[in-house]
Amino acid sequence: MKIDAVILAKSSMWGNYCVAGIDIHSGMWVRFVSYGDGDPLDDSQMMFINDSGSCVPLDVARIRVAKRLPRHNHMEDCMIERDAWLRLGRMSIQDVLRIHEDEEYRYIFGNAREYLSEEEMMHLRHRYSLILVKAEGLTLHTERNRKGELKTRAAFTHHGREYTHIRVTDPEYELKTERANVKIGDAYLVMSMPVKPFNGRYYKLIAKILPEKQ
Repeated sequence: MKIDAVILAKSSMWGNYCVAGIDIHSGMWVRFVSYGDGDPLDDSQMMFINDSGSCVPLDVARIRVAKRLPRHNHMEDCMIERDAWLRLGRMSIQDVLRIHEDEEYRYIFGNAREYLSEEEMMHLRHRYSLILVKAEGLTLHTERNRKGELKTRAAFTHHGREYTHIRVTDPEYELKTERANVKIGDAYLVMSMPVKPFNGRYYKLIAKILPEKQ
């Protein structure tokens, strides 16, 4: 099976990349995972056979898929074949919005906190783990976690509700210095949820930031 997709996120995960996008024919979300184990991808698994380098966000690619691999809340997962990818072109965020409009939920993934409990995840009406939302007044800052590691966090407003301390895993926007603060403004966010909880919590992630004005 082949899927033609515009890649919207290539975010940091376990030393590799969580890669997700939109099927350009159906407008549905897809997440591409490694052949055999379903793990995140490395760059070698996203190399183009007709162009140099590996896939990056807003590339349109034709990808051979071994099978769909829905797991828990990750209903979008697709296990790729070992074959290299075919580059079909590029899209702008405006092109993307014509095939998949930004989504307006009352709450992003069920509430306005930065995480869902295991019980809340179990009671979500629909199982999904990827959304595209419009954020207003997006700002980024750094915080240290319990291990002392520097992490990038975001604050923004969506649908009249404020969201704070949301983890950013977009490599392009991961801040490297302590007490860093960056104002992005209005942007489209690809938001994701992990397939497994961490200490009983499913933390919301910003997998890609696409500023409205680029």
